Order: sequence, then C-alpha cells, then structure tokens
Amino acid sequence: MRTTSLKNYLVSSLLPVLLLTTVAWSSPAASDEYFVYFGTYTGFTYMKEGLPAGGSHSKGVYVSRFRPASGELSKPELAAEIVNPAFLAVHPNQRFLYVVTEDPLSVGPNFDHASYVTAYEIESATGKLHLLNSLPTGGTSTCYLSIDKSGHYLLFANFGSSSVTVLRIKDDGSIGEQTAFMKHIGSGRDPAFQSKAHPHSIDVSPDNRFAIVSDLGVDKVFVYHFDASTGALSPDQPPFVESESGGGPRHFVFDSAGKFGYSLHEMSGFVTVMAWDSANGSFTKIQDARTLQPDFVGANDSAEIAIHPNGRFLYESNRRFRGPELWGPDTIGVFAIDPVKGTLSEVEQVPPGGTMPRNFAIDPTGAYLFAANEFSGNVVLFHVDGNTGRLTPANNEVKIDVPVCIVFVPAHR
Repeated sequence: MRTTSLKNYLVSSLLPVLLLTTVAWSSPAASDEYFVYFGTYTGFTYMKEGLPAGGSHSKGVYVSRFRPASGELSKPELAAEIVNPAFLAVHPNQRFLYVVTEDPLSVGPNFDHASYVTAYEIESATGKLHLLNSLPTGGTSTCYLSIDKSGHYLLFANFGSSSVTVLRIKDDGSIGEQTAFMKHIGSGRDPAFQSKAHPHSIDVSPDNRFAIVSDLGVDKVFVYHFDASTGALSPDQPPFVESESGGGPRHFVFDSAGKFGYSLHEMSGFVTVMAWDSANGSFTKIQDARTLQPDFVGANDSAEIAIHPNGRFLYESNRRFRGPELWGPDTIGVFAIDPVKGTLSEVEQVPPGGTMPRNFAIDPTGAYLFAANEFSGNVVLFHVDGNTGRLTPANNEVKIDVPVCIVFVPAHR
C-alpha cells in the first residue's frame, strides 16, 4: 500500500502534462519522404554449419531515400563508415542517430566483445551522418539500444557482460556519463546459449517510468523503475516475469494503448502476451501464442517484433538455419490483436524474400514492411494491407551486405 503525500500528489498531477510533452516530441508529423538507415555487419564471415562461406563488403551505416506514396527506394549509399553497426536508434527530435558497434578484434568467450556507442548528427539535406562522439557502452557484446521518451538517456542491453546500462544524452546530442548499471545473474536450460544471463533488449514503458529488459539467458523479463530525472534504474516489485524454460526472451514491444506487452522468445518461438499494470509496473501473463506450427522439427531463432501503427496487427520474424537437415522456411509472422483482450490470432506466415530475417521494420505510414535478410544480403519490401494485416511482395528490394537493423527518419523536418 502506497502512502499518499503531497509529493506523490504533485507528481501525479504533473505527469499528464509531462506525458503530453513527450508524446508530441516523439511523434513527428508524417513526411512524404524518409531517410532509411541500414546497420550492417562489416567484414563478417558466415560461420554457421551448413551455410556457404562468404563475407561482407559493407563499410558501415547506409542510407536510402524512400517515398511511401510510390514505394520508391533509392540505392543505399554509405552514410558513415564504422565497424559493425549492429543496432541503431533515432532520437525523438529526429536530429541524431545513435549506433552500437562491436570491436571484432577483441573477441572473448561467451560472445564477449568490446562495445561502443557512437552519436551522429543527421544532415537534413542528404541524410549523411556527422560524427559527434563515441564512448564505451559500459558492457560487452551490446546488442540493443533504445532512447527514453524524454530524449535524455540511452539504454543498453549488454549480451556478453550480463548487464544493462544507461548513458546520458547531452543537449547537443553527444553522449555523456553513465547513470545506471545493473548486473544479471543466473543461467538457463540450454548450455550453448544460456550458460549465463544474456540481456537482449531494453525498452521504456509508454509513461517513461519503467524499463523492460528481455533476458535470453535466464528466461525472464525484468522490470526496473526508471528515474527520468537522473537516468537511474532500480528493481521493481515483483522484479521480473518468468518465461518458459529454454524460451529465451529476445525482444519486447508494448501495444499502442500501453495496456499490453508482447515478449518474443527467440528459442521457443512463443510470443507471450501480458497485461500491463502501469500504476505499479507489473505484468500478468494471459497467452503464449505460437509462431511455429506444432509439428515443426528443428532449431528456431525468432528475431524481431513490431506492432503496426494502426495498433491492430503484430509482426514477428523467425529464422531457422542451424544445419541443413533442420532448415525450414524463414518467415514473417502476421497476427491480429484482439482490441479488448490483447490476445493474438495468426493471420499468415510469409517468406521474407531472403535468408535469415534478423530484422524488419514497418515504415512510419504503415504502408510497407522492410525485411532485412542477413545471410542473403537483401532488404525486401512488402505492401501492408492496413485492414487485414496481410503482406504482399512489392517487387522492390535493395542489395546490401549483411543488413541487421533498419530505422526511418523524415527527410523534410
């Protein structure tokens, strides 16, 4: 039971005003043209059993121009030369791009690579990126970053060091000091991928008061209190939600109304639907939706999850590539969201037009889905039917070596 106080009253009274300011900042007006940024692995050599040997000639972050009205997508051009830009995030003001990288020369056990975050200013005329600064993320093998609703903090999931960290964003867009560090302890059922904790994503709640962390290594979704005034993290109560053993929570998304959370499990292929209590920051599980057929045999690696801008459909990607005898078709799964219950019902599974759809993104207008196929080196566009959620090939793709992340920025702002 919380004690009512003048301080709590003032916070509750001011919160709606603060949220209105945040929403206005994080929801820019629609544009007739967008810069599309692609993160890639550079110098990457395929090491998976059964895959052809190959490598990447990519040099960093690439940018294309995209016109939603026509579906026109220009040939990608190098926006910034940088080693292994594995994950990207755009500042709410659309002026800055942040890139997480891994140092390929510092390889250690348990996917333990030195990791850095680099800040860029976006040139409004060309989309080229101008370096601001670069700092260590505070962890190793950092695989995910996000930005809080205020635009003042970067949040990182550090897969290798079993930790999550927070760094301040300065007023000029450059990166400042570390404000939080939390260490995860434990292991999971699979000794190959769950020998220790592996945080794989971190995202703030719609009201910016909590941070949700998917930990693939210990099969838990953690909830932290997030202090937007200081950038500090502290454990919530209860501090986590248990997932199925060996499920491997990877990425997470809230629905558009902030009533439900959706946790994509890399290893089991489940999407766990959870009701969200925003007052105390707690989840209640209501459904485990399968993304694979019950008779599927083989190793699965689900990767990305997103909700359509209209809030009616959820999309997720499945990668099935461990050994030729276990191969199945890579897919983008489409699910309808029950507007009252938040539960999912499958609409279809669609081939992504390539091999290993590690990442995909829906353009801000909701008209197209971009599928980034890591091993086949292509990004394929699909038309999205806003009424049914279904995907149809747009007969448009770009070639780019080892694409692993896609983000959009309005070209006219």
